[in-house]
Amino acid sequence: MAEFTIPRLEKLTIQPDVQKLFQSFLKQPCSQTFLWTGPEGSGKKSYALALTRSLFCNEGPACVGCATCRQVLNKTHPDLFWVHRDHFWTTDSQDIDKQGIVVSTARRISEKLNQAVFSAPFKVAIIPGAETLNEKAQDTLLKTLEEPPANTVIILLAEKTGDFRPTVLSRCRLIRFPALSSKMIEKTLVQTHAWKETEAKRAAVESNGNLTQALKLGDGNWMEFRDKVCADFDKALQGPDEDWMMMVAEYDKWEPEFLEERERTATQRKAEVFTSAFQVYLGLWSRRLSGEIETPVKLSSLPVDVVLRCVQKHQDMLKTNLGPKMILDHFFLELREGFQGGELANRSFMEMSVQI
Repeated sequence: MAEFTIPRLEKLTIQPDVQKLFQSFLKQPCSQTFLWTGPEGSGKKSYALALTRSLFCNEGPACVGCATCRQVLNKTHPDLFWVHRDHFWTTDSQDIDKQGIVVSTARRISEKLNQAVFSAPFKVAIIPGAETLNEKAQDTLLKTLEEPPANTVIILLAEKTGDFRPTVLSRCRLIRFPALSSKMIEKTLVQTHAWKETEAKRAAVESNGNLTQALKLGDGNWMEFRDKVCADFDKALQGPDEDWMMMVAEYDKWEPEFLEERERTATQRKAEVFTSAFQVYLGLWSRRLSGEIETPVKLSSLPVDVVLRCVQKHQDMLKTNLGPKMILDHFFLELREGFQGGELANRSFMEMSVQI
């Protein structure tokens, strides 16, 4: 992503209804605790940085990238705390291995916010994946969320509210980000990221309302992963059961290039591979639904929208405590029986386990 593809809030247009709320906030900024919810790629992180730029920058809406804005976009400004595993966790090996946001991290957030501002009018804490705050971490943050220190803005980013305790929800101003339309994603790719119209249109369809996913389609490592997943899944669903079993075993050990070093634990890296594979397959079937590409004859017995719902359902299961391999096997059995019989059986995990 280019350095200044995220403008100040006044010029960000991907979520017009949400933007009106933030523009009202900018007229009279005050200490505030937000909870922004919505699917991945709906613009939450972009709006968090855009809002921070507008709060910190002294150059006005026409600023094209002052030193302050560069610090915000690089997440190096001393008054911005972007809570991320790579640079906000403690060095305690037990904390590093944990998947959620733990108590020690929550304490560090509160300590940072209680310090005096360095140069900006506000301190801003942005917590992506805030739903991973475990219960003790939520309790630790509760006092700070309820009474944020003077000149402090706290932004929790999450896909949904279900993982938060009622006491946390009651102390946050909830703002919902809907999934982006294909037209909005196409427009953003062309106007903001200088994509060609044909490539932007294809990415918009394939991204299924996810701008983050659409932008990945400009990355060579991701495209290599994408093409392999599309070919592997289609081939395995059309072949004998052994093909699927071999593919799942490979994915369970796979370390594709796009992962880089973003995940610290083997479990997290494995989950990222399976989640990304489902994202790719959703995109493939979205293009089939739009008529952009044809469905293989052997996979044409089920309506495309039915297959899409099945893929989405199993992708959502990856956010539960069920094992990725088990979810992928369940997905295979449900689709295979559907393609053979013309309808989905919606098999339960208990029924599936008898056959595996």
